[in-house]
Amino acid sequence: MNPARAPAIRSRLALLVLAPLLAAVVLGFAASTTRRPAGDIATAGLLSPWASKRNPLNTYVAKFAWAWTTTLFAAMLLTAIAPPRAVLRYALATLYWLAMTRWFFGPPLFDRLFVRTGGECQLSTAAPADSPYSMSACRAAGGAWAGGHDVSGHCFLLLHSGLFLAEEVLVPLLLLSSSLHPQARTASPAARWAVVAATLGLVAVWLLMLFFTAKYFHGFDELVSGSLLGVAYWFAVYRVRLLPL
Repeated sequence: MNPARAPAIRSRLALLVLAPLLAAVVLGFAASTTRRPAGDIATAGLLSPWASKRNPLNTYVAKFAWAWTTTLFAAMLLTAIAPPRAVLRYALATLYWLAMTRWFFGPPLFDRLFVRTGGECQLSTAAPADSPYSMSACRAAGGAWAGGHDVSGHCFLLLHSGLFLAEEVLVPLLLLSSSLHPQARTASPAARWAVVAATLGLVAVWLLMLFFTAKYFHGFDELVSGSLLGVAYWFAVYRVRLLPL
């Protein structure tokens, strides 16, 4: 394989992951005839098992998407020699995920946006002066997080994960361990292909989850914002290269 073709092949691999993931969101939204509030668990089973946040794939796979992503990235590091910058890009991708969904000097950015756009924690009793300012705190207090712009966390996380896996797992194992860079081989072909197969399997799960997320949850604007933010890190780091990583 001609090394000069490597950048083009890298780009195509990422786009081959991005295109079906975005298509799943579009098709899911187009297929939707019934949408329900995210907290309406009681009626979820009347629509479909996939309309419930308690379905097994969501409970045990999607909710731990970054843990699965980390596991596959670690497996790649064990089967191919990756440059130190790959670990730095992983650390930055993790910080991006944490800032958006877990913590950003207090509530995460998604929760801050939700409150700024009119959202609040609706409690069964009168809300105290220090009403919960994050979704996790609201749910812990027995309240409902409602009223604001609820960025689709699934669209964000699954796109962010899928694109990271394409660039940092599939590309190294399919290209860097090929004839382009024979010195990068450190494991048997069987081990490398096992990681590739596991990665593609996880991306297939992301496709399924994105379809049903768009079909049963969130409005169009929330799906769009989640998708744009899910693509943002990949676009900035791998396409525009705003950072020298």
